[in-house]
Amino acid sequence: MEYEITRDGDRLFVKVAGRLDAQSAPMLEDGMSEVLKGVTEITVDLGDLEFISSAGLRILLAAYKLMAKREGVFKIEDASEDVMDVLEMSGFASLFEIA
Repeated sequence: MEYEITRDGDRLFVKVAGRLDAQSAPMLEDGMSEVLKGVTEITVDLGDLEFISSAGLRILLAAYKLMAKREGVFKIEDASEDVMDVLEMSGFASLFEIA
């Protein structure tokens, strides 16, 4: 898995590629936790993500909950068909804003 995190004021943009699973999820979680202070909007680009496991879903859910607590925005962009299937089967597709 590869990821890129860009911050613009109170907005965080996260691009994830490859496989987000139990092995790689802690790296993304650590990277995001370092820059979340003061963030009120998170956009996660999953266009290059091939696979997401429950460990990856847990990170998305934690970010969503944090934004809800801060009355902020959490959204997913460009999820591939396979990743979208997982989001739908898990019920997360109805929870997250997906563009």
